[in-house]
Amino acid sequence: MTTTALMPVDPSVSPQQAARVLSIRADLLPPEIRDGRRSRKVRSLIAFVVLLVVAGLGVWYWQATQAKQTADEEYEQMFQTLTRTRAAQKTDELKALVEYQDGGKLLNTELTAILADDLSWTNLLNLIQKEAADEKVELTEISGGLSAENSGTTSDSSTIGTLTISGQADNKKIVADYVNDLGTLKHVTNPFVTSVNKVETGRYAFSLTVTVTSEALCGRFTSDCPKAGE
Repeated sequence: MTTTALMPVDPSVSPQQAARVLSIRADLLPPEIRDGRRSRKVRSLIAFVVLLVVAGLGVWYWQATQAKQTADEEYEQMFQTLTRTRAAQKTDELKALVEYQDGGKLLNTELTAILADDLSWTNLLNLIQKEAADEKVELTEISGGLSAENSGTTSDSSTIGTLTISGQADNKKIVADYVNDLGTLKHVTNPFVTSVNKVETGRYAFSLTVTVTSEALCGRFTSDCPKAGE
């Protein structure tokens, strides 16, 4: 018979502590099960994100479709309004107004008849000033007027008005040359010197008259105005 020796009980350990069951935790799942669970979580998250993106694209596409439909409706309304407006312009009530606004033949014909005796003072004065600049004549005043009856324009030499020209030059020869140059123009004729006087500055002040002919008649709806020097 074998005798078993028992170790003495530690007096500092109570019986309850001696009989206490130790709490031990251990992860005994195989690695493939843990990986499978992790994979399912990742796939679920990806599927949720994809569904969220698809939902966002669907909302955007719906809004774009609505905006396009609204724009198409507005375009159709504008097109119908324009079509009705163009159709109204073709009616007898607006036909004359459209022809005037578009510069029709009727308007041009009427303006040509009204402005048959149109005189471009700007063009005429430019021609006279051009001759003065060529001869180094300083013009001080130009005044003029049309004849009381300005209807006889069938002849190139018809008189339609007169001009009075005043200016200064260094000597009488320059004044004479200027008068001769005015005589070569088709738009004025009969240049006549009324006075030539020497002034205090040593220059010669002069005054002359010219007759304006029908050749000066020009304008947008008649004949083209000549350029200076012609």
